[in-house]
Amino acid sequence: MDGGQARGLGLRVGASGLNQRALRLVGGRLPALTGGWMPWLALSRYPVPTLPGPDWVRVRPLLAGICGSDTSLLTGRASPILSPFASFPAILGHEVGGVVEEAGSALEAWAGARGVGDPIISCFVRGLDPCPACRDGLPALCRHAADGSISPGMLIGYCRDLPGAWSEAMLAHASQLHRVPDSLSDETAVLVEPLSCSLHAVLAAPRLPGEKVLVVGGGTIGLGVVLALRMVDPEADVTAVVRHPLQAALADRLGANRVVLDRGGDVLTGGFGLVFDGVGSRGSVDASLRVVAPRGRLVLLGTAGELEHLDLTLAWARELRVIGSYVYGREASLPGAPHTFDHLMDRLVQADAPPVADLVTHQFRLDEWRRAMGVATGRGRHASVKVVFDHATAYAGRD
Repeated sequence: MDGGQARGLGLRVGASGLNQRALRLVGGRLPALTGGWMPWLALSRYPVPTLPGPDWVRVRPLLAGICGSDTSLLTGRASPILSPFASFPAILGHEVGGVVEEAGSALEAWAGARGVGDPIISCFVRGLDPCPACRDGLPALCRHAADGSISPGMLIGYCRDLPGAWSEAMLAHASQLHRVPDSLSDETAVLVEPLSCSLHAVLAAPRLPGEKVLVVGGGTIGLGVVLALRMVDPEADVTAVVRHPLQAALADRLGANRVVLDRGGDVLTGGFGLVFDGVGSRGSVDASLRVVAPRGRLVLLGTAGELEHLDLTLAWARELRVIGSYVYGREASLPGAPHTFDHLMDRLVQADAPPVADLVTHQFRLDEWRRAMGVATGRGRHASVKVVFDHATAYAGRD
């Protein structure tokens, strides 16, 4: 798939992959050591792949989000345990709303349509017989993320053969495509992927009668959990703990019953039967463990990795249930088992839907990537939530 004569601009990472343990040694000092952001990240020309078959399309990204998993990878905070299921160099970007510019013969109805893409690289994308997870509509648990003719990669943006959305053009398979309703803005469309992570977690851990719910984190994932709880369980008593004033205002707007601004101290006591940790840091997981009620549930959806000096005593002493939640897929608990993306968009087109587009706080051209990364990783300083690349605006270097 290195194919085609056309070349596009993309933000490429890694000449030969990233050594996470080496990055961790310098992670916090990277700007000082390099005089700027991430020397292994560069805007460069890449060959735009040709369509591999009739059930593929070429997509022009409109908006592409910067995910916390992307910045964790680039700063060395991501765990290396999944590195066998990624391949570099790669163009990052898995949060995307775009327009189909070229469609294979089996997908001609998609030509010119606006859509969002499920970035998971499933057995269907790889052209393999489906494993049990893919057959059940949960491709995030695919058993063949390093098999077939496509290079290893669990999702687009972490696979050298399938460029991500931090680019001018990317590919998508029929199984990954979800049409965006005309009434949804591009800003809402680019949020469908991260907000679906939150909705999937809420659907997988329904509140029990009488349980109080706590949401830890005011980034896109945490705020998405507040939104999802209001969609799924309007009567839930929801407390949100956030770190910055803008996050507090958004949590309140999205439906939290109460919002606690965390200034670095102990801000809560225990008693929450259901806690969603949308951060995944040592501090957030430690705080979450301390406030879950005995035999309560802690849902981890903040891509927690290696957490040094994390004390798990309360997990067994209080007989807690710790639940991992990754991304999205077919939601068996809903009528008709729709994909999370489609159910979310169906809810967001309703007249009483909250203004989720407000979560997109900053937009940058692709050639402004250094500024974009600084804003994305400096939430308090820049009052940022979701930072995106705007591909509709011309940028320096475009032919």
